[in-house]
Amino acid sequence: MKNPFPVMANMTVRHVREYLARKRSIIIPMGVTEQHGNHLPLCTDAVIATEVGRMVGERADVLVAPTVTTTFSGGGLPGTINISPAVMSLVVSDMIVSLASQGFRNVYILLCHGGSENLQALNDALKLLLRTNPACEHVMVALLPIWKFGSPDTGWRKALRERDWHAGWLETSMVMAVAPHLVRMEELALDPQPLLDLQIEHPDNYQHAEKIVDDELVIPRMSQRPDITVGVMGHPEKASPALGREIVEDAVSSVVAKLGELERRADGVYKEVSFTPPPILLV
Repeated sequence: MKNPFPVMANMTVRHVREYLARKRSIIIPMGVTEQHGNHLPLCTDAVIATEVGRMVGERADVLVAPTVTTTFSGGGLPGTINISPAVMSLVVSDMIVSLASQGFRNVYILLCHGGSENLQALNDALKLLLRTNPACEHVMVALLPIWKFGSPDTGWRKALRERDWHAGWLETSMVMAVAPHLVRMEELALDPQPLLDLQIEHPDNYQHAEKIVDDELVIPRMSQRPDITVGVMGHPEKASPALGREIVEDAVSSVVAKLGELERRADGVYKEVSFTPPPILLV
């Protein structure tokens, strides 16, 4: 039978052992299970992570681990599954330790879901893992947010400039390209104004804050605004399969180039680099 490389989940022990005999690198795609309006599936970010990860793995000759499909969304519409950021970061850390114990040395986390809380927790956990766990003494961990890749005039960079944050033309086009059977444009719906513009203005505007006492020292309770029923943050009506194929190709090529650069330079030895602590905020 044909070796199912680079998809690790479809491989056998023998396949992985043979891979480790020639290379010690692995990609971990990360998505989420969350609301994406009425026209996209809950698995949108996970589907994008899985397909982009597979394509990158094929071209870069790097094994691809099973996609992490459940992380922290922050949303609360039906179907969204929230795993606390702390638990999510522990899961990823344990995955890395497990892979390191098998001999993997270069770990590339392909992050295809943002979210302020999710990203901060993951970044902090990875730093702590490398600082405290001797199993990672020679392990390089690279966090690759997909929105940092691609050409300036296409894909995520263009979408972010246009504030197309979530379930808009970018994600809709990508799912049209990699999993068209999951897109239901005939069911497209948007929240009414001014809610739509509010969410496009800032991706965290889907939240509202509550306090028992309105004082700067009291921690707010955050939740999704109850008047949001769709949760689209962008303009999915601008999407097309052709645009999706262009975005996917641009992102994959860019990530492959970065992996090639990191692979050439990674020697398993930690060296001192410049470090500037964040400013002290006491007031």
